[in-house]
Amino acid sequence: MKLLGSSRGEGALRTEDAQFAVSYSLDTFQERDRTTVSGSLDGDASSVEDGAVGYLKLESGEEIKIALIKPDTEGADFKSV
Repeated sequence: MKLLGSSRGEGALRTEDAQFAVSYSLDTFQERDRTTVSGSLDGDASSVEDGAVGYLKLESGEEIKIALIKPDTEGADFKSV
């Protein structure tokens, strides 16, 4: 697995049931022929269930489909799906 880059910024998380502003920190990796992203969100994600799938909108306008890991009042970790 090769680290392609890291990014931080302000964005938005959109799920089936919610949408809210978040700060994010993410790492992009290349593994064989696949690019993956993982990172963390800062913001109250307690209304979202563990494992929920949503879209993280980056400052650049790009959206990444993610699965949330252990969301709580302070944020959540995530990975691309």
